[in-house]
Order: sequence, then C-alpha cells, then structure tokens
Amino acid sequence: MAESSPKVLYLGTGNPHKVSEFERLAPASLSIHPSPAPPVPETGATFFSNAFIKARNAAQAFPGPAGQIVFADDSGLIVPALGGEPGVLSARYAGENATDLENREKLQRKMKGLPPEERGAFFACVLVAVQSGSGRLVAATAGYVFGKIARGPMGDGGFGYDPLFIPDGYHVSFGLMAPEEKNRISHRAIAFRRLVSLLALQEEGGR
Repeated sequence: MAESSPKVLYLGTGNPHKVSEFERLAPASLSIHPSPAPPVPETGATFFSNAFIKARNAAQAFPGPAGQIVFADDSGLIVPALGGEPGVLSARYAGENATDLENREKLQRKMKGLPPEERGAFFACVLVAVQSGSGRLVAATAGYVFGKIARGPMGDGGFGYDPLFIPDGYHVSFGLMAPEEKNRISHRAIAFRRLVSLLALQEEGGR
C-alpha cells in the first residue's frame, strides 16, 4: 500500500466476527478499528443500500473528529434456484432475531430435494466508505465468490452460512477451510482489497 493511504479505517459494525475477519484481511500498514453505532433498520432493497445505511449511521455516531473514513459492509448468500433468497435477508432469513443455525436450517429445508445442478449459490459483499460527521460517500466496492450449497453442514468454522457453502474448485466448505485460505478467496476479502486499492488511488490523486 502507498504510504499516503489511510493508516486507520473505522469499521461500522457491532459484529465481532466481522471485526476479526477484516483485521485479518488488513495489510500490516493498515489498522481496523471497530466503530459500533446504535442499531439502524436495514430497510434497503440492495446490499449497497444497506451498507450505505450502516456506514452513514456509524459515521454520524462516530465519537472522533470529522473526516475520518468509516466503512460498513452488507453481505449475503444468493441461491438462484430460490429466486435469489436469502439475499439481503440472509442474517434474518428465519426471523428478525434468528440464529445462524436457524437460518441454515431454513435454507436446508427450502433446498431439500433439489438436484445438484440447482444447488448453485454465491456470496456477495458490498463495502461502502463514508466520511465521519458528514456521512459523505467516499467509495464503494463489491466482491463475489461462487459455489454450491452442501446437503448438510460441513464443519463449524466461520459464521453464517459458511458450513453449507462449498466454493467452486474446492471439496470442503468455508466451515472447514483454514481462515487464511478463506480470506484469500472470500467475497469479503475481494471487496476489501478493492476498497483499500481504491482509497489508495484517491489518496494518490489528492496529493
């Protein structure tokens, strides 16, 4: 990363799993600081809309000076055979306060009996970065990883739908995969690498 790139990015989330994952994804020259904010309804119809809602909410509640970069993500699983479900409702597929296990169990019920050719799926992640204080949009990126849904859980690593998702080219799920390997190919990793590069380019252009 160029020396002029941001040294600190503030992650607008209260989800410790996401904080840990972004900390592992960050290069040595970049520090990720959690910046939780009061819960805000995710009323957007798209991943971008919800990521922007969460980023702006965190930016407005940011306790430090204005002008810092605060980012948030919205991500989810898309199964074309189910018309795109769970989609933006991935975290609350089985209900507003559903657990990861309940969401996975609902997905398995809805996919029961589907042949292999209809078990394709992909994860999507959209990252939105804004300025603290104003909430002004700074950058947005997206990342995708394609694969299929297993007929039953494989491992208990990761979180969300990871134990059910087998990425293309692999025979194990994200739930069995070493964190280092998942972080190399995941939708979140791809979106984050793009965000870091885009912010670096903006810094270079502003010099």
